[in-house]
Amino acid sequence: MAHPVMERMRDLAADTIGFMNDIHSFEREKRRGDGHNLIAVLRRERGCSWREATDEAYRMTVGCLDEYLGLQERVPEMCDELGLGEAERERVRMGVEAIQHWINGNYEWALTTGRYAAAKEGAVATAELAGRGSVDDLLSV
Repeated sequence: MAHPVMERMRDLAADTIGFMNDIHSFEREKRRGDGHNLIAVLRRERGCSWREATDEAYRMTVGCLDEYLGLQERVPEMCDELGLGEAERERVRMGVEAIQHWINGNYEWALTTGRYAAAKEGAVATAELAGRGSVDDLLSV
């Protein structure tokens, strides 16, 4: 797991997840006035439109995934390079599968949780518009 291929795969997975979270949460965070979202940062730093910043965030995410998939294809070669036996290869396979589940699980959660829904009404939207969107804040609404 310390091989540069695996380290880079984990880094790319973390970046992908972070980028996806910011894409999913953009409308919510924009509604709250949060300037730390990737799309807001890109817009501010590059002086571009919201659409251009969103397109760039998407491009960055796809770029990470593409690089990840390329590295994943190199895993058997890495195992050969390291002279791994069947038991070690199985552990590597499980590690790769865990990274895949990490990425996919985060994506599925974002799609199914209501946390990132853009069009919210009621106490959640009211709290977010007031700058109070955490769970603790919502308890006092």
